Amino acid sequence: MDPFAKKMIQGSLAFAAVMLLMFAVLTTIYVHMRPPCSEKVVAEQISPGGRWNATVLERRCGENSPFQTHVNLHKADEPLQPGYFSGRNQEGEVFLVDLDAQSAPLTLQWISEQQLIVRCNACVSEVRREAKPRWQNVEIRYELR
Repeated sequence: MDPFAKKMIQGSLAFAAVMLLMFAVLTTIYVHMRPPCSEKVVAEQISPGGRWNATVLERRCGENSPFQTHVNLHKADEPLQPGYFSGRNQEGEVFLVDLDAQSAPLTLQWISEQQLIVRCNACVSEVRREAKPRWQNVEIRYELR
């Protein structure tokens, strides 16, 4: 093979590899900066001892998807940690309901440092919901109507 043609092929392959790498890096950055899910903090309640923070958030993952309202627990001195690509705050999620925040007016009440009550007056049995009774050393009680 002609040495010039060999260098042209090698140069073309190197250029293609650099373009592919650049595409992968820019796609990763774009997906991180513009995640498919948006989260909006609706309310927060810090535990009596100041160790835990219960946060009510409203989530929407795309134009045509329904709103979800959920409660996350995390240490009061640490921020919520959304997923790198999804934008969803799933770490510490203890309650989820398929309603927007206005339709599902959630209220939070700390009884003690280890006891939280989550109240929802619009969380009827027909609405899909998930509830965890415990998170780390916090016991969670639900009053759903």
